[in-house]
Amino acid sequence: MRIFSLYSKSAANLGAILLLLYSDLSLAEADGPDYWRVRDVAKDDVLNIRSNASFTAPKTGEIPSDADCIKNMGCKGGLTYQEFSTLSGPEKKQVLRQRPRWCRISYRGTTGWVAGRYLQEGACLDEAMKHDTASVHDIDPLNHSYLIEKEKVTLRDGHVREKIPGTTAVIISEIIRRPVYADLTGDGSKEAVSVVMQHTGGSGTFYYLLAAARDRLIESCFLGERINITSLKIIKDIITVEFFDRRETQPMATKPSLRARMDFKLLDDRLVLSGE
Repeated sequence: MRIFSLYSKSAANLGAILLLLYSDLSLAEADGPDYWRVRDVAKDDVLNIRSNASFTAPKTGEIPSDADCIKNMGCKGGLTYQEFSTLSGPEKKQVLRQRPRWCRISYRGTTGWVAGRYLQEGACLDEAMKHDTASVHDIDPLNHSYLIEKEKVTLRDGHVREKIPGTTAVIISEIIRRPVYADLTGDGSKEAVSVVMQHTGGSGTFYYLLAAARDRLIESCFLGERINITSLKIIKDIITVEFFDRRETQPMATKPSLRARMDFKLLDDRLVLSGE
């Protein structure tokens, strides 16, 4: 079951499992992703945007219950890393009641504050990207099957939700970078390369490099956990991913600030580090 291979990538396995079990406490990290999506809001309801980080502040806008592409502009409140690591479940809930998490966001021209408990990490695929991948190129990486941790994952419009057997939790897979195209094997046919983010609705997010070919499955390669991807490009047959990461001694709650780069090649239907 892929959920265990996901958590094995983390240096904080126990914390990741607790985040899955206590989804209402999952927004304890100091910063956050580039984009949010709405969670735990009824289909016929909306998420209110307020002028300040308070339920009594004037309402300045609304976000639909199924919205994504909500720009993250920073959060405050919620659990600190030490509190999340040391407090019991009831103690965490007490802290969150006293110090709820609020996030400043921008959505369709409106900027303001929303309650962090109604947000989860998301991606933002615009319509231009969907048109580009679906109609311009021979292969459509947003509607394709991939091998991630040895298991087949099939995306639809760059996204899929898979239920974890025996639980109510799901693994969410989303393409977060515009695909790039090149003939990586010299056979005259182009492959599409992109980055997928996997998460379970908590703060643990895992990033993989993907490649799509018309007639075969290609094994993905793990990039990191809670990193910030800044660039994806191909020069000749070398795939380069640039991102911000943390030092090994820093907790996962630390904002990624260490510049990093990884170069890959496609060999025998596998993405491997260049030089291996």
